[in-house]
Amino acid sequence: MPEPTQPKNIVITVTAGYREEQIRPFLASLQHFSPDTSLRLLVDRFNPEFQEAVHAWFPGCSFHLLSPAPLRDFAMKRKWARSVLKRLCRWTRSRQLGKQLLNINFLRHLVIRDLLVSWNLTYANLLLCDSRDVVFQGDPFSGEWPPLWTCEEDKRIGECNSNSLWLKRAGGEAALLQAKHQRIVCAGVIGGQADQIGRYLQESSKIVEQLAPRIPLSVGDQGIHNYLVRLRTELGFTVLPNGCRLAANVGCTSPADLTIENDQVRLRNHAEVPAILHQYDRHPQLTALIQSRWANAKPGSSG
Repeated sequence: MPEPTQPKNIVITVTAGYREEQIRPFLASLQHFSPDTSLRLLVDRFNPEFQEAVHAWFPGCSFHLLSPAPLRDFAMKRKWARSVLKRLCRWTRSRQLGKQLLNINFLRHLVIRDLLVSWNLTYANLLLCDSRDVVFQGDPFSGEWPPLWTCEEDKRIGECNSNSLWLKRAGGEAALLQAKHQRIVCAGVIGGQADQIGRYLQESSKIVEQLAPRIPLSVGDQGIHNYLVRLRTELGFTVLPNGCRLAANVGCTSPADLTIENDQVRLRNHAEVPAILHQYDRHPQLTALIQSRWANAKPGSSG
């Protein structure tokens, strides 16, 4: 019996805690521009209603359960529990306890790493991206696909207190001093070939596991991403300018630098329309545009 054909292009995203309506622009625009993409969602529970709604957009979509974390979920609902568990974790320096308290943005590195090993992909192109604040303006898999790529934002690391703190936590003071003049690279959109993405996730997961006692219930995996991209150059990241044909991360972009033509968004003097528009919800005019086009879309419609 011949082995099943592996998909050529795969999008992997976390949708834990979201309803289908919240990610409908993501689903509808991806179906419109890249209908043959294999979509794989990370969820916190198996919800038949949600799965049915997503399958209407992508019948072959698969759902993968994030590691259950009852202690983390308990703490997230109770301020006193968060305070106690954070102190306990940092005092004991327990990696085991820390891993039970990992926020989803850190946990996803470990989960996707393990999934890639189990899937045994070879030549597939992978896109790891956010879902709630991502919309597609074209087929991200068309044209040249670098072996491993990430895209900048419109701010330098040293200009952002959060990103400076996160990078220092991941790589230390020396790493921050070395990288602070570089532009932030966004962890919400990462692409590449399966083997290269797998290698990246092996390295990012090692750091997550090392940091686990220090980051209970915290955010900031972007510090790990910036550390690996800017200082671990042997990983071979292609760093793309913001607004290139593949992606635009507009969270730090001035509204004056956004151009809207024919219901599509470009940055500054770029002639190309970026296939992936990320962080659009930071701009009311972009949110209105995206909602008007995609919020009421129906599966199979032209958009």
